[in-house]
Amino acid sequence: MAAKIEVDPETGCWLWTGSCIQVSYEGKTQLVHRVVFRLLVGEIPEGFQVRRADPWGRQFTLCCNPDHLEAVPKKEVLRRRDWESARAMRTHRPHGHAYTLENSYLDPRGFRQCRAERGKSRRVPRAL
Repeated sequence: MAAKIEVDPETGCWLWTGSCIQVSYEGKTQLVHRVVFRLLVGEIPEGFQVRRADPWGRQFTLCCNPDHLEAVPKKEVLRRRDWESARAMRTHRPHGHAYTLENSYLDPRGFRQCRAERGKSRRVPRAL
């Protein structure tokens, strides 16, 4: 894993140079910045997300420097990012389905999905 990290001397960012930002760790495919956080900082608390930001506060998706990573509650992430806050306040999906407790599914990443649309996408036949 270390062979695929390049340090930017100007920012101190550890830039992931691998083919994608996911790696296999503990038998599962996981995001690189989360694996680095767990290895070098510690476990990610329940209900928290690992946020990547450079020293100037900008989101920088390729950086996996543990000094530039922080575990924050989902609500804090939403508060910091206006577009996510706006999305969280939506009451209906683009197709018109309402976000209700009965009609919503929270995926493992913490994103809301419409159960009706989720079911449709699973039933679409795939080309051979």
